[in-house]
Amino acid sequence: MAASAPTPHATGFPAEGRCGYYVAKKKRFCRMVVATGKRFCGEHAGAAEEENARKRIVCPLDPKHTVYEDQLAKHLKKCNSREKPKPDFFIQDINAGLKDEADIPEQLV
Repeated sequence: MAASAPTPHATGFPAEGRCGYYVAKKKRFCRMVVATGKRFCGEHAGAAEEENARKRIVCPLDPKHTVYEDQLAKHLKKCNSREKPKPDFFIQDINAGLKDEADIPEQLV
């Protein structure tokens, strides 16, 4: 059998155009694509904090993702996890039924 090409970890560098974050649990580099001129993907951008002066924080509406601290106000306006306004025709619990017999108007009895 012919010798296979060396793996990225064997050479100590990630594949070209891929994230430079080493995932110890998987014993390999992250395979996500990075933006031009960047070293890490968006998921592992926190690992590059020493290279970047901007600080990322957890989104207060949805802790599953992070945002830059200086862009938090802009993010809160467009975050998909924000409370959306109800339409004008929406009435809370319109079909829920009566909660108590005392609520029945006398005309219906």
